[in-house]
Amino acid sequence: MWGLIVAAVTVAVVKSEEEAMKNLTTVSWAHAVNNKTYLEAALASEISMLEADIVLGQINGKEGPPIPVMAHPPATTSDLSLSEFLSSVAQYNNVNSKQKGVKLDFKSIEAFEKSQDQIALYSKPEIHFPLWLNADILAGPVEATTKPVDPVKFLTLGAKHPRSVLSIGWTTNYGGNITEGEYSREQIGAMLRLIHENHINQTVTFPVRAGLASNSQPVVLDLLRETSSLNSSITVWSSEGDAVEVDRLKALILTVGLERTYLDVPHELAAKLHLPPAANVKN
Repeated sequence: MWGLIVAAVTVAVVKSEEEAMKNLTTVSWAHAVNNKTYLEAALASEISMLEADIVLGQINGKEGPPIPVMAHPPATTSDLSLSEFLSSVAQYNNVNSKQKGVKLDFKSIEAFEKSQDQIALYSKPEIHFPLWLNADILAGPVEATTKPVDPVKFLTLGAKHPRSVLSIGWTTNYGGNITEGEYSREQIGAMLRLIHENHINQTVTFPVRAGLASNSQPVVLDLLRETSSLNSSITVWSSEGDAVEVDRLKALILTVGLERTYLDVPHELAAKLHLPPAANVKN
């Protein structure tokens, strides 16, 4: 009898994972998991993916050479190192059937370079929880001035971890008084050239800002068509208060397909989209 119960639970877990793959908008997100308290809370929650920021810095109260720690610029100190973050997630996944993934957001190429040994421990084929390596590697709309992470170095190092998903996007200048803009054909073309010239052959997702992507359906579709062999997807994200044309965004998501669109937006925007089924909310 116990064996039948275990088998039923296993089937249910597998089925729920299969359903999630058919509708990526149901994947849920925790953001800025950059300290031990939030990490513990995120691991105890129903959240699917833990996004966290990595910089070179120090553990609180300790001295020595800079190491990869979980913090968002301008902060350079934390109570949580990248090594501790990854080991905690791995320990959780070792004893739980429902796996939690991680999205590591690198703010500089130096932080990514210094993180290679830690990432390598969890990009082995025998480890299965989702591992995303994220950076803005190209300048994007609207005349964004934030310096991108070095694209060639990021892709070269990312390719050393073929199990990982490369989450590669553009810097953006949007929100506040800036309420209009789009991804240009030149910006999409630059990304495609980088992927081709660096011989990328692993899964990729392209983070695109909702308010901009909703105005960019033709070029976004071109991007996904040209990278379909890489099992490519888009990750639609938005900051609080961004101007978003909801009907256009919904049309983009449904045209791309729920099986190729992750949704990482505030609750209010997700609710307005009325996707089938209702999209999970940003946490």
